[in-house]
Amino acid sequence: MYSVSLLSQLLPTTSALLTIFISVINLIITLLCAPLPDKIGRKTCLLISIAGMGSMSVALALSIFLAIPVLSGISALLFVASFAVGLGPVPFMLASELVGQEAVGATQSWALAANWTATFLVAQFFPVLNAWLGKGRVYFVFAGLAAFFGVFVTYKVPETNGKRDADEVWGRVRRQD
Repeated sequence: MYSVSLLSQLLPTTSALLTIFISVINLIITLLCAPLPDKIGRKTCLLISIAGMGSMSVALALSIFLAIPVLSGISALLFVASFAVGLGPVPFMLASELVGQEAVGATQSWALAANWTATFLVAQFFPVLNAWLGKGRVYFVFAGLAAFFGVFVTYKVPETNGKRDADEVWGRVRRQD
């Protein structure tokens, strides 16, 4: 969202080009990683994504704070690539796999509403938080959130890959009528 304004201070001549490259990387990684959740599992994809985004947030914060332009560009690219591995597509898959058929529509709606709410909050408050904390420190907040959600996913999100339905995901016994 704010890659041009963020990177223009560090890479004034190439920030717009880098932003286009970031979008292309997002598309390519998303397409390449599409079969990954079925191969290694949804939870694993989420954890890889969170770890990548968290570590790239730290790298981005340090690169901005220490004024290392090349590291800023690489960190931004890898941050977006990490998003495309798991946090981009997998939550939409999980929303339909964690509930019974009768609740899929409502669950998908709530998941989409949560996604747009989070996007709105980041769009609205990133510039304010970035200005308040100063010079790239906002990315340490992102890294902290990644650590928190990494623990949450590890302990609270079930693996749905290979499960027939929500009953099997949650380990409920089905009645044989």
